[in-house]
Amino acid sequence: MNSDKKLPIKLPPLAFLICLLLSIMAWLVVTFSRDYQVTQEYKLVAYNLPEGKKAVTFSDTVISLTFNQKGVNYLMKPYSNKEKLVYVSITDLIKSKKKVSVYTFTSKEMRDFLSQYNFGSELVAVEAPEVLTIYVK
Repeated sequence: MNSDKKLPIKLPPLAFLICLLLSIMAWLVVTFSRDYQVTQEYKLVAYNLPEGKKAVTFSDTVISLTFNQKGVNYLMKPYSNKEKLVYVSITDLIKSKKKVSVYTFTSKEMRDFLSQYNFGSELVAVEAPEVLTIYVK
C-alpha cells in the first residue's frame, strides 16, 4: 500500500446542508419562544434620602428577584446587567408609610415597588428576604 496517496475529501450533499440549516433555524425558534423564569440576586443601593436624613441601612443588602421573560428578550433587559445592583429611592419607597426611623416591607410590597420603579411587569416575585427592614438615620 502506498501511504503517500491522499484521500479526496467528500463534501456532504446539498440536501443534507439544507436540512441541517432548517433544523438549526427550527431549534432557535423553539428555544427563543419559550417562557423563562429566572431568579437572580441583586445588591440594594439606597439613594434619594428624605430631608434631614444622612444614612440608610438595610436588614438585608442582597435581594433575590424572580423574572418571567420570553426568549431573547431576557438577554436584553436591564436585569441582566453585570453589576447586579438595584437602586432604591428611599423617599419614594417610604412615602406611603408613617414617618418613623424604622420601616418594614413585605416581599409583596417590595415586588410592587420594584415593578413600578425598576423592572416593570417582568418581575414575578421577591424571593428573599420575606421581610425587608430599612433603618433611616
